Amino acid sequence: MTVGRDLSALFAPASVLLVGATPDTLKWGGWVARSFGQSTERFRVHFVSRSGGDLYGIPVRTSVAEVGEHVDLAVIVIPAAGVPAAVEQSLALGAKAIVVVSAGFGEVGEEGRAVQEALVAMVREAGAVLLGPNCLGLFDADSRLNVYGEEFPIGDVGLVSQSGNLALEISLLLSGIGLGISRFSSVGNQADLTIADMLRDLAVHDATKVIAAYVEAPADGEDFAEALREAAAIKPVVLLLSGRSEGAQRAAASHTGVLAAESRVIRAVARDAGAAVVDTPGGLVDAVSVLRLGRFLRGSGIAILADGGGHGVVASDALADVGLAVADLTPTTLAALTPHLGNVGPQNPVDLAGAGESDMWNFHHLTETLLAADEVDGVILSGYFGGYQAYNPAAGDREVQIAKAIAASAAKAKKPYIVHSMLERTGTETIDVLRAHGIPVFSRIEGAAAALALARTPAPAARPQAGLVGADPLSTVPAYPEARTLLAGLGIAFPAGGLATTPAEAAALASSVGTPVVLKAVAAELLHKTDAGGVLLGVASPESAAEAFTTMKERVETSAGLVLDGIWVEAMAAAGGVDLVVGARRDRLFGPVVLIGVGGVFVEVLDDVVLAPAPTDAGHLAALMRTLRAYPLLAGARGQDPVDCDAVAAIAVRLGDLLARRPEIAEVEINPLRATAAGAMALDARIVCE
Repeated sequence: MTVGRDLSALFAPASVLLVGATPDTLKWGGWVARSFGQSTERFRVHFVSRSGGDLYGIPVRTSVAEVGEHVDLAVIVIPAAGVPAAVEQSLALGAKAIVVVSAGFGEVGEEGRAVQEALVAMVREAGAVLLGPNCLGLFDADSRLNVYGEEFPIGDVGLVSQSGNLALEISLLLSGIGLGISRFSSVGNQADLTIADMLRDLAVHDATKVIAAYVEAPADGEDFAEALREAAAIKPVVLLLSGRSEGAQRAAASHTGVLAAESRVIRAVARDAGAAVVDTPGGLVDAVSVLRLGRFLRGSGIAILADGGGHGVVASDALADVGLAVADLTPTTLAALTPHLGNVGPQNPVDLAGAGESDMWNFHHLTETLLAADEVDGVILSGYFGGYQAYNPAAGDREVQIAKAIAASAAKAKKPYIVHSMLERTGTETIDVLRAHGIPVFSRIEGAAAALALARTPAPAARPQAGLVGADPLSTVPAYPEARTLLAGLGIAFPAGGLATTPAEAAALASSVGTPVVLKAVAAELLHKTDAGGVLLGVASPESAAEAFTTMKERVETSAGLVLDGIWVEAMAAAGGVDLVVGARRDRLFGPVVLIGVGGVFVEVLDDVVLAPAPTDAGHLAALMRTLRAYPLLAGARGQDPVDCDAVAAIAVRLGDLLARRPEIAEVEINPLRATAAGAMALDARIVCE
């Protein structure tokens, strides 16, 4: 693991300095001043403000220089113009950590960015670290350092966020289910300390059991990916990612460039690093409530224990929606369940059908049986459990004891066990006991199923070295013949063909490669040949090829307003198989990314693709292909032969390697790639250079 930066002065200082202290708690400096003023028994506090005076019994100096004592941490909450001097003076007092809450730096333009870069240079030269600027502080439960101002619930969730308000919402949601925060940081502009630095810190922070992060854009994509992989290898990591609704951030020259939008790329990076991904603050809190326990699904077989048939049916659908399955119980398990059931026979979902009311300990007996079954990877208890106190006070006391027994059984089995209770919102004693003993409780079954699915977070994908690729130089704007030559040199098959510049040459090529043939207009500037009428299939004879040459050349040159290099005449591939798109693009943050999906002219409309950061390996890509909506077509739907997914994946690996080894290439795409049981053949290709 990469050695993280020393953040001891940031999270556990012996002395702190607040520049911009004020008694006005409507201002950020007032919040932090109040927090520091209540913490003088934990660390020595210094206040600086031009107004001077006294605040919380602490003298307020009118300048940093007046402090005259060593400080470990300086927090600066003043207008941007005064920040550089305050930082310089704080470093002169020996500060090893600087937090700049103030805004008005890199986020406002080039002038602000220049000032920000100068601050970072100054801090690093002094051997210190800088959090911010334009951030909302930090919190540490061990040291009780609170540079955020708001109260945080204390717990074992490490949180890093690019949004201060979202962090506050997450903390409130955690508090509502009895959880809290071990360490928090708002990274702001990530001028010095980044999300990656905070992930590395939380990975080795003993009080943190699970890491949660709200991420908009990492400062350094490759470092973020590395830190994420390192952290996820140590403890669970859950990312709340935004930006799903945004389109590609630039005009892309290929379908791959459009489909591999930034949100999809960072999600692929997270998946391959072994991190879980959610879309909402509530989803993040649900996920950490399950993952913090360190109990993970070995497979997808779930047992449903329901005190009503309807809850069992709905839970089954909710599990299917998130890719989990109702486990097939063995005869041995079914026989063990039978003595604890009512009139309904044993099956999964397991329906108590009144057996809970007749003897509430059946909830525990059935739980133990299901947790002990090898075919069961996790259990959901769904229905009324948690609310029997309202039903009957005596039953409620018994329910609390059963809840403790269920929690003990789940801990012993080390399998995920979660409860969906219709009474969750009432906050009964049983629900509090379940949570206190490590059983997550949900008010909605869909939330319970989604959180449980994240306990199946995949292991990190392998990261092989990029293979060697050809070094032949490329034109600035390569046309199809040049792209084809380069890719054929990587071992990618193409139909026989050649470039015709006259009708006679077109006829000769058609005769040579064998009819029927395909004609393709060739020009470096021609991005989408089909749209310009530059593709003609099924040309049946050399004479027809000559005629089609003349017609196509005139049509395309007129409609596209360019001069063709010629027309490519190519043997037509045999019918059958599935047409795919396989490509790679250079993401601005994360570098090369490969893509496989359903191809053809409607590739963007169908939008059925998978991505992976490159370099990658063929086994991983072949497994990802099974998640495509169109995978049944690849697997041999309606009696068709299954296609060779390994061959497709191997081609995608080579495209990723090409971008990893050739920095001058921005995008490469094969569309369509005709995949059959016998392998895969490229029917068209495009390369875009930087």
